[in-house]
Amino acid sequence: MTTLKRKLLEDTYQKFFEVATSEIIPLKTLDAILLDDITGFGTAVDEHVFSKSQFYTIIERQREQCKDLNMKWNIVPIVHRVSKDGNSAVFSDDIIVKMDVDGERIKMELRFTVVLEFQDDTWFIVHWHGSKPEQVESETDTFGVDQWKQKTIELEKIVTERTSDLVKKNKELETAILQLKATQSQLIQSEKMASLGELTAGIAHEIQNPLNFVNNFSEVNVELIDEMQDELKTGNYDEVIAISNDIKENQKKINHHGKRADSIVKGMLKHSRNTSGEKEPTNINAIADEYLRLAYHGLRAKDKTFNATLNTDFDESLGKINVVAQDIGRVILNLITNALHAISPKVNTPNKEPDKEPDKEPDKTPIIWLSTKQLGDQVFITVKDNGSGIPKDILDKIFQPFFTTKASGEGTGLGLSMSYDIVKSHGGELKVESKEGEGTTFTINIPK
Repeated sequence: MTTLKRKLLEDTYQKFFEVATSEIIPLKTLDAILLDDITGFGTAVDEHVFSKSQFYTIIERQREQCKDLNMKWNIVPIVHRVSKDGNSAVFSDDIIVKMDVDGERIKMELRFTVVLEFQDDTWFIVHWHGSKPEQVESETDTFGVDQWKQKTIELEKIVTERTSDLVKKNKELETAILQLKATQSQLIQSEKMASLGELTAGIAHEIQNPLNFVNNFSEVNVELIDEMQDELKTGNYDEVIAISNDIKENQKKINHHGKRADSIVKGMLKHSRNTSGEKEPTNINAIADEYLRLAYHGLRAKDKTFNATLNTDFDESLGKINVVAQDIGRVILNLITNALHAISPKVNTPNKEPDKEPDKEPDKTPIIWLSTKQLGDQVFITVKDNGSGIPKDILDKIFQPFFTTKASGEGTGLGLSMSYDIVKSHGGELKVESKEGEGTTFTINIPK
């Protein structure tokens, strides 16, 4: 086949394809390359032609279907074969069609085959065949647009049903979450009040000391005032001035111890209230020291025989750090209380039974170590005891909500879980190290 004849063949096929897939090129443009008795079969059931006029009718119908679909055609050649005598050819291509259906860009693949014959120096289209891989269900819908629309409707129905179901389940979940939050709030408040109850006796002990000072100095001042009045009557003004100075000093002491009692009460009120969640400059050393003494005296009030050595090592260069004071205070109190329970012979904790012989001397002196330290931009708070330690099989569970080793009714199991979450919310970590028979160390580290 000559080059000219081959080019004419390619041009004829290209022209046929362009006009057949166009929405605007006049169909009569194909008159010169279509045989009058052209035959062909389209993708729909009734798309079969045996004449040029029938072919034009089908193309016109397809063009009507293509309106507003924004169709794009892409040819992927499969077989372009010419007979040995060079007068017949079969072109078979895959056609990828992209179009917009109900706002969705979809893709469809077609197989397009054309038979051409060379007569009177012209290549003519004698037969064409279009097919698609899906099973043909429509008699007239060439591109399966109606099927796509029906599938879209079915999908929308499914989506609507599932959305309705999800909305219903979401409302149920929201109700459950609200109930859980209410329960959680009650449990947290219960845990806070339980820890406050642990301190009640310690608070009474700590308040009693300043109150004793206030009472004693008040009584002394009454006596001094009587003396001062007697001296005034005799005109001994030098003695009056001396007595008034004593009264003034005593009044300062009364004021000091009154403020001390006031600070204890305010601290406990803060502990019992819901936190505002706002961070503020806080003296960690003062909080740790306060809670250590209160918790210790609270436990001693329950067990007069209990004694322990309290070792503190506070980093005086620490200064104030930016934390939610109430929350961090609760963490420190919880760790101190747990440590005291671990060394108390009367409290049942893992690895030990309550002391059945209260008069028996303990095997070792109970000791608590409480320290603070600043390293770089991190602050470390350590609570250590020389109690019985935590068994390895439960060490990984102690931070889980509701996990407790105490007897029923003695603990909510939220103390360490809440402490862990509070420290995490401050961008820090709460770690534990324990050795059975030797003791446990909890370490809080938070950014300054």
